[in-house]
Parts: sequence; structure tokens; C-alpha cells
Amino acid sequence: MLKPKIAITIGDPAGIGPEIVFRAVNSLKVQRVCSPVVIGDKNVISKYFDINKKYKNIEFIFSSDYNKRVVMGKPSKISGLIACDAIKCAVKMCMDKKTKSMVTAPVSKESFKYAGLKYSGHTEFLGALTKTKNYCMMMICDNINSVMVTRHLPISKVSSFLKQKDIVLTVKLSADFVKKILKRNPKILICALNPHAGDNGILGNDEKEKIVPAIKKLKKQGYNICGLYPVDVAWAKFLKYKYDLIVGMYHDQIMLPLKVLNPKKIVNVTAGLPFVRTSPGHGTAFDIAGKNIADASSMEQAIIYASTGR
Repeated sequence: MLKPKIAITIGDPAGIGPEIVFRAVNSLKVQRVCSPVVIGDKNVISKYFDINKKYKNIEFIFSSDYNKRVVMGKPSKISGLIACDAIKCAVKMCMDKKTKSMVTAPVSKESFKYAGLKYSGHTEFLGALTKTKNYCMMMICDNINSVMVTRHLPISKVSSFLKQKDIVLTVKLSADFVKKILKRNPKILICALNPHAGDNGILGNDEKEKIVPAIKKLKKQGYNICGLYPVDVAWAKFLKYKYDLIVGMYHDQIMLPLKVLNPKKIVNVTAGLPFVRTSPGHGTAFDIAGKNIADASSMEQAIIYASTGR
């Protein structure tokens, strides 16, 4: 059986991206399920791979050739440009149907900023490149399907940015994605924003004014919402009763439990794009970049998911 081609970007070259890509694409687990297409700057890739050697199952695409030194462990304009060029190239390959899906190694928001990119991260950049208006950031860890309504925001801004329409849209996109996998209407738990779900307005009105109305709309449209709970209660119920999808209002409501449960298995999936895009559930890890100690487990998992859907 012909294995699918998967576009894999090297991420920010000042971080652990190129290292974990090298390890992941050479692992037997990955080699069994796909034909990796490694995309990035020629000089960066040459540091990790012998590009003159004929690899049995790995293809290289050079999205840039800056021939400039990248300082390991530090965000910079050049590392941001290298990361951006690789992403653009991988998106084009997926849109042109040359690769089945796309896996992105971690990028730095600081490097993006230095490179002049106005987007806060991969998800928003991919939305713009593919002209996709509606998308969401899911995190999948073994049998746990989760999604966050707001993504990379300071905690102080979450309440003001949280909108009823975004809650509805996020649940729809993620539930429809899970439905395709499970072949049934998923059971969904939704987390409150405030402690004790706002305590009837004493600790905040977000639940009464935004989240509950969103749930009512979703139920009318046939989505199987099983409850609004404070985040601690929601996670306990989700794990005990094996629900299909948990929805958090902000980043750490999802990431903190997953990092405690099984950090090596976390895969970031962007739902709503014209193709499947995944990435490992961690960042650039500048503090260990260049030390050859990075764990490629999450990167392997991201590639496997992009190849097989599980």
C-alpha cells in the first residue's frame, strides 16, 4: 500500500524543531505510516541531515537558503523568516495536493514578531494562508479530544475577548471533526470560565451572559451538550465517564490537565482547514535547544496522527 506524503516543517531553527523532526522522521513508527517530506532552510536541514545521501523514505524541500547564522536558544528575525518560509511552502504543497497533510514543528511568537509577521501563532497564520475564516485549535491526547475557545491571550483579556458566537463556532467545528472520527454524535462537556461557574454572577457573569446562551443555541441545533461545569469538575467528569469532547474557554484550562496526564502524547490539530494540520503539544524549548536532549515523542505522535487520523 502506498504511504501518504506528509509535509513536515522544521519550525524555529533556534529551538528544538529541527532536532525533533530529524528524530521523528527517522523513527520506525513514523516510517511505517508515511513518506515524510521535510521542509525548511537548506543550511538548517544540512546541519541535521546529509542531504547528499539518498534516504530511503525521506524527501527534502528547501523553502529558503539564507546562509545566515542562527543563534541557538534565541528568537530572531532570521529564525522567524526561516520558519515562515517553510510554513508557506508546506501549505502550498497541501493545497496543491502534493502532500496529504501538514505537520509543523514549534515556532516562536517573538521570532514571528521580529520577522514582521502580524499573527500570534501557527493557527492564525495558517488561517490567513488558506483563506479559512473559521477554524479552531484542538488538542488531542490518546482518546481525549479537547478544544479551547480563546487561544493565545493574556488571562486579563480572556473575558473581554470571549464571545457567544465564538463559543458556538468552536464547539461546532470541533464536534464535527470528532463526529467524523467516531461516526456518531459526540458527548460534549463545556467548562465555565469562572470559579464555581460564576456562582450565579457573584464571581462573574460570563456564564449567564455568554456560555449558557451559546449552549442553548447548540442544543437546539442537535449538539449533544452534557453540561456546563466549573473546569475542575468538568475534567473529573470527563475522565470518569469517558465523554468525547471537552471545551475550555482559554488556553490553560486545556493544556494544564493534558500536560499532567500525558505530555508526550499531546497533538495540536487545527480543525476547519482544507487539510489536516497537526503539531506537537509543546513549544520551541529554547532552554534546551542545541543540547541534543529533546524528546521527539510528541512530534512522532503528530506525524502519525496526520498520516492515519489516530
